[in-house]
Amino acid sequence: MLKKQHQLPYGDIIELLGDGRDSELSSLSGDDDDFVDDNEYPCSEIEKSSKEQMFENVLDDFELFEFEDGEDFNVFGINNETVEDEQLSDNNAYARPSTPTLPPRQIAIRPVENVLDDFELFDFQDDEDFNVFGINNETVEDEQQSDNNAYARPSTPAIPPCHIAIRPVVEHGLHLNNLPYYTKNEIKWSNRPFVSNFLKISQPAPELSTTYKTLLPIEYFSKYFPEEEFENMAKYTNIYAKQNNFIKYVDTTPSEMKVFVGIHLKIGCQKPSRIRSCWTNEDRVNIIADNMSRNRFFQLRSCFHVMNNDDIPENNVDKFIKVRPLFNSFIKRCKELPVETNLAVDEKMVKFKGKLGVKQYMKGKPCPWGIKNFLLCSANGMVYNMILYQGSSTEINHEITKKYGLGGSTVLQLVEHIDKNEHYLYFDNFFSSYNLFTSLECLGIKAAGTVRLNRFANPPIVSDKELNTLGRGASYEVTSTDGKVGLIKWLDNKSVSLASNFVTSGSPDIIKRYDKKNKCYVEVGRPEIVKLYNDSMGGVDLHDQLISYYRVFIKSRKWTLRMLFHAFDMATCNAWLEYRNDAETINLPKKKVMDLLGFKQNLASTLISVGSSVVTPSRKRGRPSSCNKIIVQPKPCKKNRLIDRYPTDVMRKDNTGHYAYMDNLRDATFCKLEGVVRCKKRTHMTCKKCNVHLCITKTRNCFYDYHN
Repeated sequence: MLKKQHQLPYGDIIELLGDGRDSELSSLSGDDDDFVDDNEYPCSEIEKSSKEQMFENVLDDFELFEFEDGEDFNVFGINNETVEDEQLSDNNAYARPSTPTLPPRQIAIRPVENVLDDFELFDFQDDEDFNVFGINNETVEDEQQSDNNAYARPSTPAIPPCHIAIRPVVEHGLHLNNLPYYTKNEIKWSNRPFVSNFLKISQPAPELSTTYKTLLPIEYFSKYFPEEEFENMAKYTNIYAKQNNFIKYVDTTPSEMKVFVGIHLKIGCQKPSRIRSCWTNEDRVNIIADNMSRNRFFQLRSCFHVMNNDDIPENNVDKFIKVRPLFNSFIKRCKELPVETNLAVDEKMVKFKGKLGVKQYMKGKPCPWGIKNFLLCSANGMVYNMILYQGSSTEINHEITKKYGLGGSTVLQLVEHIDKNEHYLYFDNFFSSYNLFTSLECLGIKAAGTVRLNRFANPPIVSDKELNTLGRGASYEVTSTDGKVGLIKWLDNKSVSLASNFVTSGSPDIIKRYDKKNKCYVEVGRPEIVKLYNDSMGGVDLHDQLISYYRVFIKSRKWTLRMLFHAFDMATCNAWLEYRNDAETINLPKKKVMDLLGFKQNLASTLISVGSSVVTPSRKRGRPSSCNKIIVQPKPCKKNRLIDRYPTDVMRKDNTGHYAYMDNLRDATFCKLEGVVRCKKRTHMTCKKCNVHLCITKTRNCFYDYHN
């Protein structure tokens, strides 16, 4: 049973040879279709670069069919009677550009859909063994044919020699330099409504990291920063300490670095007034103080590095090179995540007010001073890609920046890895431009966003004053002459302008707004583009909000520390969103789903416990033994020094319940009275409430002086 046949338009006829020799196929892209005449068919040879491209198995996209002897076969629906015969260039190949009549009793391959632009034709010799999909044809057993002249078996048949074989060309990255570009004089508008053009896609089922259960928080987190990253942290931290000759520095290990990172995440959850208070008597956090001393913590913090400073090249232009390895590991995992349908691009600030050349000021942001980042996020805050902004040295193609500006080139860079015809993209007026919408349309991405009208060649749209006379909820839209971009201005409290390449007014809905003048709610019409924009645009702000809840507390002049631990915060939020998606997929009860605080506390505790449980074996001094057996002696755990817990001034002077008693210690303890002249006597007498040793002699009464 043949599938539904789709014929190519007459204007897209491409040269096809009968037996595959000296075949040529023009590399027409979707951008060139508008500029090719119906009677012109460029047939230049395939370049070497296209031959180096990889191919995939697309047997499912093609069908095998048969035709009787003597039956004229037409691949593209062209009348073969109008094609004049031309001389053959080889013995067994047609060299004319027109479509030949195929010999009888041969296999013909026809694409089910119009995807000829994504494939290339190639030829092979008669004596050359060819395998289209990498299957050993010798192992394929002959099966009985269902008809006389057609192969009916589901496995891949051995293709006869001297026939055309088709493979898909896998494009690595988007060809951004070949996108169309329009000058302001070429942009024309017409006063007519825009025709909506939505994608025909179904919502994909969420993908699980596991098949039947959720993972532990540490397992999600390890996908962003695997064990190799902690090894590099320990390696380069030790190198930096030796380069700067830190006194009494002991080399750290990957396990200790896990404790170090876990303590920072725990501090973000505890939100202490100052970090040192975690080791004090009043606000002591046992899981922190019992696993790392205060001095060791700040020593590792001063030496913390993720790369060797000596490896920085002299001609380096990357201003974030000192934190680049950690962010590369994070971005690598982000690009592996399944991408949702609705996406948003926006900027985000990393709070920092120290000395830094790339520091930015953005008015109206919660953190106006800091380091600017551009993020690609889903509607629920999941990060899929990011760019660290550093001025002219930002990792963006400079040729694209000259054409589209910073905003447009940033969007094209962020969406480089996403699939075509599967996503809707939203951004604000900082990124929007006419050429950006047309380019995203060519890339198979539907986009919408707020705009600045001066970037759209002054479209014939009504002014704000004229729109105000129409009343609240009024809108006015125009469309480009080619029908690719629509622009609409809508009046709510104020007028707002939006543009899109797939929808403008669409299917309007009715919403309620509060009228301050009449002091009541009124019904207002809202275009569909406004509803879609409001529902999907807040992904970046939501991710920033999740980080702000339990941000790692960093009060340092080093921008590297702020950026490195910001990467840990971003990875924690992304890991929690992965966990929540998995929990929803397996229908885990909401009572058993950890919130962000519980997830981060569990992750911090696990990092601390995993790191502290690894015992470094001690090395025996002296000449190594000749015995092959290595005896590993575990290093005893060093207990932290107990801190004397002194009572507060209010407690020791309340004159309530302070009773003296004698301890059972063998040796007396120094008196704890401090003043102008400190008591240096030893005593066994202790205040039961204050738990301090205070002496009473004939000449001194330290017990009374201490409590008064």
